Amino acid sequence: MQVFWSKGYAATSISNLTDAMELSKSSLYDTFGSKHRLFLEAMDYYRENVTVQVKSVADLQKPAIQVISAVLTRAVDRILHPDGRRGCFLNNCAVEVGPTDPQAAARCRAGLAVMEETFLKLVFRAQKEGAISGERDPQSLARYLTSTINGIMVIGKANPDRTVLEDIVTVAVGNL
Repeated sequence: MQVFWSKGYAATSISNLTDAMELSKSSLYDTFGSKHRLFLEAMDYYRENVTVQVKSVADLQKPAIQVISAVLTRAVDRILHPDGRRGCFLNNCAVEVGPTDPQAAARCRAGLAVMEETFLKLVFRAQKEGAISGERDPQSLARYLTSTINGIMVIGKANPDRTVLEDIVTVAVGNL
């Protein structure tokens, strides 16, 4: 996963993978069948072990609007950290291969769904707490927040300016 995340699918060679995994070429093919199969398994692993971690924030005992803001601010901190400059693996995959690889696109959608479900729970809670109008459609707001966090990760790769990224967070939360 780390090699695909750092280099992207197209730029990752079998040699890159065998070196990183300390496997022979034949072992890689015997185990995974193909570079593409390994890529899809890496996407599954990321969703099941990294993306799902965000679900726990919906249960934090803080006002939901604060949690939403903190999640977006954490994305800013992450993309600005030297180790975070790679962005979100599933986001990168969606941009690189989503339009041409239906299997990868389906995995990207599954990862986005985890984010959207988490934001949906937080929006519902924020509405109950009175921080977001009950007249606003929670599903639409959850999609808006999902696109915002992914936008932060993309923009931050090209423009790692904290002020710009924090402005995005401020406007996004203010528009809820």
